Amino acid sequence: MNETAEKIIKITGSLANHRIDYLLAKLYPHISRTQWQKRIQNYEVLVNNKKTKPSYILKEDDKVYFYYQKKQESKYNTKFSILYEDEYLIAVNKPPNLTVHPSGNYRKNTLNQLLIDFYKDSLNFCHPVHRLDRETSGIILYGKNPQIIKKMNHLFRNSDNQNIKKFYDVLVFGKFSYDQTLIEGYIGRDFCSKVKKKQKFLEIQNIEKFIKNYEFLYSPEQNFYEIIYQNQSYLFKYAKTLFSYKKIINISHPIFNHISLIKAQIFTGRTHQIRATLLEMGFPVVGDKIYGINEDFFIKFIEDRITEKDKEILVIDRTALHSSFLEFLHPVLNKKIQIYCEPPEDFLNLLKTE
Repeated sequence: MNETAEKIIKITGSLANHRIDYLLAKLYPHISRTQWQKRIQNYEVLVNNKKTKPSYILKEDDKVYFYYQKKQESKYNTKFSILYEDEYLIAVNKPPNLTVHPSGNYRKNTLNQLLIDFYKDSLNFCHPVHRLDRETSGIILYGKNPQIIKKMNHLFRNSDNQNIKKFYDVLVFGKFSYDQTLIEGYIGRDFCSKVKKKQKFLEIQNIEKFIKNYEFLYSPEQNFYEIIYQNQSYLFKYAKTLFSYKKIINISHPIFNHISLIKAQIFTGRTHQIRATLLEMGFPVVGDKIYGINEDFFIKFIEDRITEKDKEILVIDRTALHSSFLEFLHPVLNKKIQIYCEPPEDFLNLLKTE
């Protein structure tokens, strides 16, 4: 059972001279500014133990009070395996629903901690080279020293070349209507979403129609748009993904009759790139609470309000995204390394549902 805890924020320095709704949304980005405004209006947030308004400008030495549910760390999947290892790198098969490194509510139950426990004292240094979201399964690469991490980071950042290839298996709702399609566009913070970390993808042919409603700057050298919304700046960076059809599965579902298995090759490593791109294309990822059928599922998830009906719509309890293949030119050994990773049981079970 979750414990209720009181949070007190003393306003000093750079925290002063901001609207209270703006500051709380900035400090706690998993809760949108609109949600904070509702909490303030419902007197769930107090300043100096008094009622306030979302527009209140915080002053030096003010104290902001609110209560929150202190969650226990969730049960987590410990079934990782080592796919490849040499004296410089480790490739790990990360199970779904496992955080890579400490963040948010996950402090001890992480893949990093599992690797520390697994290697005990035989490994002096270990750090991920790239990112995988908590719910995503599959290949994640670790470096054994800071120098190799720097080299691999450079390789991943410049992935639109022949020295690295990254493929994901994805299950999406609907009949995927392309044998193969290359999607290019721009991705950045979805500032109209209730979910603070949600990204929005805009195909190249749609970007001009979108930006005409905002003040913006374009950098042809670095290939990004800077869009100004409500006096804040948002970067929309170039993103490129190749999608290939693999299989269609018939399902019994309240909304959709089919699930499609597709393969995604990413050429740019943007946050939530595959998921945001597929949503824009009209193929939400199965189990995705942010980029799926309804982003309110994510709000309900973090507030522990997911119902059995919600679970029926989501189909599985995590985003059906799996890092299945990685090929790269080893920066020290100077040879091509290829790593394959079979999807986990929850993913494979969905492929048997027809």
